Amino acid sequence: MIFLSFFILQHAAAQEKKTSEAHITITIKDRPFQEVLSIIEPQIPFKFAYSTELALQQKNVSITASDLSLSDFLTILLRGTSLTYNIIGDQIVLQNIVLPSRITLSGYIKDSRTGELLIGASIYIPAAGTGIFSNNYGFYSITVPPADTLELEISYVGYKSLFQQVNAHSNLTVSFGLEHNHKQEEINKLIIANDKREDNVKRNQSALIELSTDMIVGGPSLNGTGDILRSIQMLPGVQAGIDGTPGYCVRGGNTGQNLVLLDEATLYNPSHVFGLVSIFNAPAIKHASLMKGGFPATYGDHVSSVLDIAMKDGSNQQFGGIIRMGSISSGVTLYGPLQPGKSSFLISARRSTVDVLLRPILNQNYFSNYYFYDVNAKLNFQLSRRDRLLLSFYNGRDNNNYSTDSTDAGGINYSMHFGNSAYTIRWNHQYSGKLFSNTSLVYNRYHQFLSAAQDGYFAQLYSGIRDMNAKMDFSYFPSPAHKISAGADYLYQTLYPATLSQKISSTDSSAGINPDVIPEKSATRLAVYASDAMKFGRRFQAYIGVRIPFYYRPDAQYLNFEPRLSLLYMVDPATSVKVSYTHMHQYIHLVQSYNSSFPAEIWLGSSNIVLPQASREVSAGIFKNFKENIFQTSLEFYYKAMDNQLLFKGGTTPTIDNNLEDQLITGKGWSYGSEFLIRKNRGKWTGWLAYSLAWAYQQFDSLNLGKSFPFAYDRRHTLDISTAYMLNTHWRVSANFFIASGRAFTLNTSSANPNTNSNPLYSDENSGNTGGNPPVIEANNYRLAPYDRLDLSIRYKKSRNTGRRILETEWIFSVYNVYARHNTSFAYRTIDPSTGQVIAREVSFIPVIPSITYSLRF
Repeated sequence: MIFLSFFILQHAAAQEKKTSEAHITITIKDRPFQEVLSIIEPQIPFKFAYSTELALQQKNVSITASDLSLSDFLTILLRGTSLTYNIIGDQIVLQNIVLPSRITLSGYIKDSRTGELLIGASIYIPAAGTGIFSNNYGFYSITVPPADTLELEISYVGYKSLFQQVNAHSNLTVSFGLEHNHKQEEINKLIIANDKREDNVKRNQSALIELSTDMIVGGPSLNGTGDILRSIQMLPGVQAGIDGTPGYCVRGGNTGQNLVLLDEATLYNPSHVFGLVSIFNAPAIKHASLMKGGFPATYGDHVSSVLDIAMKDGSNQQFGGIIRMGSISSGVTLYGPLQPGKSSFLISARRSTVDVLLRPILNQNYFSNYYFYDVNAKLNFQLSRRDRLLLSFYNGRDNNNYSTDSTDAGGINYSMHFGNSAYTIRWNHQYSGKLFSNTSLVYNRYHQFLSAAQDGYFAQLYSGIRDMNAKMDFSYFPSPAHKISAGADYLYQTLYPATLSQKISSTDSSAGINPDVIPEKSATRLAVYASDAMKFGRRFQAYIGVRIPFYYRPDAQYLNFEPRLSLLYMVDPATSVKVSYTHMHQYIHLVQSYNSSFPAEIWLGSSNIVLPQASREVSAGIFKNFKENIFQTSLEFYYKAMDNQLLFKGGTTPTIDNNLEDQLITGKGWSYGSEFLIRKNRGKWTGWLAYSLAWAYQQFDSLNLGKSFPFAYDRRHTLDISTAYMLNTHWRVSANFFIASGRAFTLNTSSANPNTNSNPLYSDENSGNTGGNPPVIEANNYRLAPYDRLDLSIRYKKSRNTGRRILETEWIFSVYNVYARHNTSFAYRTIDPSTGQVIAREVSFIPVIPSITYSLRF
């Protein structure tokens, strides 16, 4: 046995020696494959063994070799063929490669200059007529039949398309780097979505809008550097609440029904400067997507919309940064490699300059020390070819003390501060070319403190939220026709709600709320989910998903079932019809008073008294592109029903109250409407027109005699026009115009003191109150005047090449509310001292806000 093993090893060594000693020098031009083999044989110590039929199937050969080893020569000779070889004895046996029936291509799509992973990049195979998009971490996987040469087209908005050929005989891991298309970047600042081919038509999700960095920085904004919230508020179905209040409303929902994620951490109240500036600093943001319906099963806990935002990773290739100085805010962003090619960092910070610039011009009847700041940071580590670790951080805060009409007994004074903190750890792992996972640990905290005084009446509220979240998500790509996702999501949430209202002096701090002694209200939510995105031929797609959340706290447990369905049918290559159905639940409530004289809002969790919110939404639309996707249009219709909606009853509470359930009324809401969008994506002129026709109603049995009434943010018509024009490579002008119907509000015209406990929206029968309330009035019985505003922006950009890097400077001149329209922020009821009559006093925000910003990018 030992002798046999020795003989085999000795024979193998001899074969290897013969192969290495054989060298070939030859020049052949366009000769048949079989003839080439005959020419080679005299130069080597082997004979070729093959079938004649196999040789006749090969193309003619042209090859030049000079003292090339046999193994290297055979590799070149057989390249591009379907043949392989084995040396058996004195023979070189040629045979067909046994190809698998399917092979998988997988990897990452990156920015070639910075290494930034690109979200939603398109990987398209023209020969197969199929493709896929990279996920939220730049990963792609596509399974196709093997081929000697497979042509790929990789594209992403603002980047040059890459056409690549790969040998696809077996599974292949390959990543692609895309180069910035600077010419396209200058022209397409207002692009909303990736405009390669017909992504908006062919992607099976209605009511989805992808926001690239180019689109975010393109339009006019108060801080001059681009703003995510201002961008989405110019889209159909989305509207700002009112000037001077934070957040936005989507399809008849309230501001607390929108899930806002930054690197998977939930952020609450995502605004600065009374809602005029978002908390998302544009230089730190890579990508955002807004979903108004058809939500994938991975998302839950909010019933109106999802805004999913990804921070930039930083550059693992070179150090760089952005310095911005402006009249609204100033900041700095730095990024670069920790270990070139392997890890990177990003840090971005800004602070407002409003308080510094306004202080010299404030008059005696107005005071504000308002300021905000925020900090973003991120670390990105490539641990191995299959593993990546990402650490993200955000912290932001707003502070303000405000007073007006100090000489008027009916004047309002209030102070507020609020802010978010978030920490995220994520681990990406690629198990194989088809299986990808992400594991996340998230901690975030939010607080809001408000106090107000009017006529000696003093009120405070505090609302705090702490989330600890762990989740694991798997994506499996068995074929281009299937993408299977599944995962689990665990949330431990603690709320700190408290209110106080008394007839005391606002300076009596001893009676104020102390957040440290507010009793905690904690709950646990565990959700599991699964989905399958399927394609049936080239015309029909279906997405089927389910999410099952379980909510637990000692006094209440809720188990819910949430089906998700989206269907797409391609009418022709440029036209599709989409239909979706979504069932969602939300276990946290942003509750507000219908008749508060200041924006009193507080977060409450579900309990045995407060039931979870629920929504059911049906959406359908037609999507069509014209002139090679230069013009994209969509017309969507929706109907949404919402249960277990909450409002505060109103009135006063003499002491601090942490158990607020007895102050609530419960009802339902519903909304329906249509949304039209047309946008032009390329050329010197770019922009879009968005129009919404919508209705939104609420109904509470104990309110308004049980009759339905318009929701506070019911606006029948909204029209948004955004446009930009490139004058040349340096100058660009952009404008936003917005007009909308006035929002609804309740006005009690009774001559009773505005601060009495009487509640005229309740009848004696419904309220159980026999104390002689004034006559019942209709809820939301008045509307503010229609809202309209024009914003303008002029940009001047100049670049110069220093040899090692490009320095880019930019001046941005912006004007918010160009023609000084006095749009009402809110109205409150007071007594006219001269007539003694009840009047509605309208409060408008600053009519015109000019700003100037200087930016240096290096």
